[in-house]
Amino acid sequence: MSADLISGRLGGDQFPAQVLGRAHRRYAANADQTTDFAHLLTWPDLNQLLATRRLDVPRMRLSDGQTVDVGQYTRPRTYRRMPNWNAPVPHLFHEQLRQGATLVVDAIDEMHPPINTMAAELEAWLGTRVQVNAYASWTAKEGFGVHWDDHDVIVLQVSGRKRWRIYGTTRQAPLYSDVEVDDDAPTEPVDEFTMEPGDVLHVPRGCWHAASASEGEPSLHLTCGLNTTTGADFLDWVNGLMREHVEVRSDVPRNRGDQAAWTYRLAELITQRLQSPGVVEEYWDHLNQTAPARMAFSLPVAVTGTLSASSRLRLASHRGTVSEENGQVVLSAQGRRWRLAPVAAPVLHRLADHEPVTVKELCRLAPEISEDALISLLRRLMDDGALVWEGEE
Repeated sequence: MSADLISGRLGGDQFPAQVLGRAHRRYAANADQTTDFAHLLTWPDLNQLLATRRLDVPRMRLSDGQTVDVGQYTRPRTYRRMPNWNAPVPHLFHEQLRQGATLVVDAIDEMHPPINTMAAELEAWLGTRVQVNAYASWTAKEGFGVHWDDHDVIVLQVSGRKRWRIYGTTRQAPLYSDVEVDDDAPTEPVDEFTMEPGDVLHVPRGCWHAASASEGEPSLHLTCGLNTTTGADFLDWVNGLMREHVEVRSDVPRNRGDQAAWTYRLAELITQRLQSPGVVEEYWDHLNQTAPARMAFSLPVAVTGTLSASSRLRLASHRGTVSEENGQVVLSAQGRRWRLAPVAAPVLHRLADHEPVTVKELCRLAPEISEDALISLLRRLMDDGALVWEGEE
């Protein structure tokens, strides 16, 4: 699994606990690791995506310090039954890249299965939404100049080399919607290095940086952007929980004589909630149990309902949880809860491994359930969107 490989390179659970969001760090590949990410995106893969997908700006764009005007490398194309489109013209597209533009494809994880699988696995490990962008460049010209991102990133160097300069942080933990914006970039880098194939880099949000390819050497890298989960998000969730109290549901007092006592009571209730044991873990569980699944279809069996012993299935969500409550086994995922009899526990726990599994193997794990009954249960879970069919053995 790609995420296991990345996790191992980053130091396992020490990475989210001690490095993520705190400081930049490069993890250099050894001689046996230079092709670790080559399977995620090849140059033929990228060519195929560009030729067969309708990738409009800003989803697909060229940048040479600023976004290149689409008229420089596209031509309008009209259709009778589809929206018109600015279609890239290959030779014009190539010319812009020769002149120093960087190619960016946003959310390539939604288009390319190997990257989609890797992103889903990273989401399960880090407990946050992941979007992967692809960057391809050929010259020493910086595509974006010195800048910072409002989210943490994990960079995977797929092929070629890329020179990075890190300038440090001038505002700690900036947000997309922040109360202040720091536009004054530092002028002196605090670190400089060249990313080689197989290298991994973490850059925390707010850290100024710039990157460019080695002159004349094609560079291809993937940037995994991690959605932020901030104290502001946590307090929004706590605010929703507080509606159980009548003092929170009541109108704000207009009488000045009542206001001090009311605010004191709110502070008391909020403090009790924040000091309750395990409240932060409860929040992380909530995020995992309500995270939407990555889009996946199960044709034709989702329509026909035809499952067999050789059908391969997996959970739609990589972030759901399985627990036991009141004598039942419970799958919590995508904001829903499925309650099943205890005999189904081995089935749900095996599915929660997130590796595709055949109905035949699930039958062996739950011999108390007949094959017909298990297939009926699995079909119901698939109809509810909890399971995805991935073909036959």
